[in-house]
Amino acid sequence: MTWSPRRVGGRTELDIVPDQLVWALYARESLDADGEEEQVDNQLDDLRTFVGEMGGRIGKEYAENDTSAFKKVRVPLEDGTVAFRVVRPVWDEVLRELRKGTYNALALPNIDRGMRDPRDLEDLIDLVEHFGVLVVGMTGYLDLTTDAGIAMARNEVNQRNLESRNLSRRITAGKRRAALKGRAMGGRLRPFGWQDNKIDINPREADLIREATARIIAGVKARTIVREWTEQGVPTVAGGQWSTRTIEQIFTSPRLCGIQTYRGEVLKDKDGQPVRGVWQPIITEEQHNALIQVLKTYKRDYGRDGRGHPTKYLLSPFVRCGKCNNRMRGGMRPGTNGVKTAIYACRDKTEGGCGGCARIAEKVDEYITALVIADHQRVQLREIGELPEWDGEDDLIAVREQLHEITAAYKERRIKGSRYFTLLEELESEERRLEADQRRHQTARVRRTEGVVNLAEKWTDPTFTLDQRQTAIAQSLQAVVIHPTRPGQRQFDPNLIEPIWKEDRGPRQ
Repeated sequence: MTWSPRRVGGRTELDIVPDQLVWALYARESLDADGEEEQVDNQLDDLRTFVGEMGGRIGKEYAENDTSAFKKVRVPLEDGTVAFRVVRPVWDEVLRELRKGTYNALALPNIDRGMRDPRDLEDLIDLVEHFGVLVVGMTGYLDLTTDAGIAMARNEVNQRNLESRNLSRRITAGKRRAALKGRAMGGRLRPFGWQDNKIDINPREADLIREATARIIAGVKARTIVREWTEQGVPTVAGGQWSTRTIEQIFTSPRLCGIQTYRGEVLKDKDGQPVRGVWQPIITEEQHNALIQVLKTYKRDYGRDGRGHPTKYLLSPFVRCGKCNNRMRGGMRPGTNGVKTAIYACRDKTEGGCGGCARIAEKVDEYITALVIADHQRVQLREIGELPEWDGEDDLIAVREQLHEITAAYKERRIKGSRYFTLLEELESEERRLEADQRRHQTARVRRTEGVVNLAEKWTDPTFTLDQRQTAIAQSLQAVVIHPTRPGQRQFDPNLIEPIWKEDRGPRQ
């Protein structure tokens, strides 16, 4: 049971009866510590001897390996916001049991060494002052029952926190310098597509990436790659399940084309060019830029319906009601002989539609498919050479040269900081604009190069996915307007199906 201790003259008076002490022993080692498991075991051995000399019995021993007392992570709060906290699950359990009164004494190797976050120390102080818990360190001189001891503990923990910050800064600076030299960086796990040394390519995984790259650029969605790799038994690096997020992370990583990043930032050399890694690239930079452009559109793409759900019917992303102009949706309804038939129908009034227009999907799909295939055949007569080279190369080089010049001038104190940073912001903004325009142009070239050569043949190929069909349609059409039929009309009338062509596809014959 917990009790409220007395505070007298700057001291907390604890009711200590040695034989009645029930100890919680806590030992911890930091992330990446050499032989951390053995070190924790040694700490617990020493703590057993230490508390044995003080009396009482050991309630439970707590060991926390590979856990930082300094590094903070993002955690959700009850009010819906987020905060950054040091997360130590075992330590939190110890405090919880001490507050509940399961134990009335806590032994640590050292009070100030056991923590780097001042919040943790304040929790420990509260245990002593408000719950009457005896807290002792096996080494050190801190006494949390006195005001002077508490002040010293706060100073010690703040000092430890500063030491950890200095160490973190040195490690970060060292890793960034290594990254700028193009050295392979990363965590414990190897990147998918490379061997354990993170430099040499894994041939099987690299082939999977190259094949998927061409298909994603052609319109296959990440969810399709997830399903196919799962069915093929392709293992993830961590041994878990494939997910859309994992696929998107792999294919948006600049590492694929050999570009070095650090903490999400593409590193650049003194000439403003991306730093190249020492590892072997799997795809070209043009292909990677095309992947970025394609994957960026996933949350608003034509492969999803109005509610953001993946579509099941060919024209679901495109069909609109010719009566109220709202989105229609694909669905099933009973047909002749009890066989269900796919239809496109306007949503009812409770969902923003009029509910007054519906059409059997099969005939509409056939009609629009024929129009789109004809349009693609017309466009595919153009050669890749018709797409001119990007005309902004000289402007981009000039901007990068200006950035280099003003930076040199600022370092040599030939221009003031106020002028330098104003120019820097303007030039960097222009550089980003030009780079984005360059990526768009490269994406257009890659799409043209890796596009479907013969859409009519591919359309009936079982491997030609719904994603790719919808991508092909989206290259030609903005929408398909379905106008209501006349009363009693039963025959399919193509005049009531209005394709809205994209302006850049040119006039139709």
